[in-house]
Amino acid sequence: MGEVAVTLRLMPESPKVDLTRLETAIKERIKVHSISREPIAFGLEALRVVAVVPDEAGGTDPLERELVSLPGVGNVQVIGLTRLL
Repeated sequence: MGEVAVTLRLMPESPKVDLTRLETAIKERIKVHSISREPIAFGLEALRVVAVVPDEAGGTDPLERELVSLPGVGNVQVIGLTRLL
């Protein structure tokens, strides 16, 4: 089995969520390739996370469930998938 790079957008519950703390929590739970911040509007920023997961049945559902369970995360949206060679 190969691996897949999944690009996700994590929206915080509010602009008051500490994104630095959230980034640390994400890195502790999943294999992260990169995390960047994406301005949305009115001071709200989303996190764009590129994670590496195994290419197996179930797709990105386990990853999404893990991330949405973190305190401060409003929602998680998959915005891209790329199979790694």
